Amino acid sequence: MSSVKRNIVLIGSMGSGKSHFGRNLAEKFGWQFVDTDRVLEGRYGLPIAEIYRKLGEKGFRRAEMDLLKKVCLYHEAVISFGGNFPIEMKTLRGLKKYSYIIGIRAAKYRIVNRVNRRVGKRPTMDYTDVAGFVHTMINRWKPVYRKCDFIIDTTHGRTHDLIERIKQELEAQEVIFKKRRLNKAGKWQGRNRSESDDNQKVEVID
Repeated sequence: MSSVKRNIVLIGSMGSGKSHFGRNLAEKFGWQFVDTDRVLEGRYGLPIAEIYRKLGEKGFRRAEMDLLKKVCLYHEAVISFGGNFPIEMKTLRGLKKYSYIIGIRAAKYRIVNRVNRRVGKRPTMDYTDVAGFVHTMINRWKPVYRKCDFIIDTTHGRTHDLIERIKQELEAQEVIFKKRRLNKAGKWQGRNRSESDDNQKVEVID
């Protein structure tokens, strides 16, 4: 039996390769790519690490969830959700109503290498013990990966080949994506992100 979705959401730990892979997947499908970390940076006018410091953990997670609730309604979009925290099961179940969920994972050594290339850029990372932090993070993500619609590992293999695997899996699962349509006024139904969404500034008070 086929299922109808609006978009693809990529979830996974930081350093798993969601942003790089998501951009390539969106290009291959001819869809829009949305990186929630970049959208938050556009809204607050700050780097993601600085937003985390300003808002604190609870405020940051609330901002992430509020954004995710909006972007998961987009049509024909590949959405990369920040990997600072494992996504909650309740949130994951809600996402599945509109989105096909792909878990992106990678081997510990690969994540450590990627994180060390961007020291200070990841707000929740313990840079005094990257390997230990990554080990704990991977274990925290394991229950989430088991609930995804599909999982890919970016440790090895070419991006092109991984995308082909996803296309094959979508066909096997008979997943159909609802397309955006023009209304009588000539405007797109199923509103996606506009420039005003990204450029909206949010005042942060110390």
